[in-house]
Amino acid sequence: MQLKDDLIVTDHQQTTGQITGTTYVKSGGILIARGQLAGGLVIEAGGKAVVHGQVARNVVNHGTLELFGQVAGKVIGNQPINQVKSEQIVGNDLEVPFRGTSKSWSSNG
Repeated sequence: MQLKDDLIVTDHQQTTGQITGTTYVKSGGILIARGQLAGGLVIEAGGKAVVHGQVARNVVNHGTLELFGQVAGKVIGNQPINQVKSEQIVGNDLEVPFRGTSKSWSSNG
């Protein structure tokens, strides 16, 4: 299975295969991820994710994360609740991209 859009988890959900968009776990949601979350993972307060596979980007964790697989980026926010080895969090990615509209300005003009 491959999902090319974002995945928004609001209840109990299990994934296998690849999710190419960003995966969001909302408050009250529980995600069991056995495949690859290629677009990163955002866990909101009150959400829980158990990762057996790989997160190919960063994890922004304001909820609960159990990590048995690997994060190719960094874990930002709360650390995993279980013991992890150094090779499980590689730490070489940028933040999960911002979804929405933003304005920027420059002072050189």
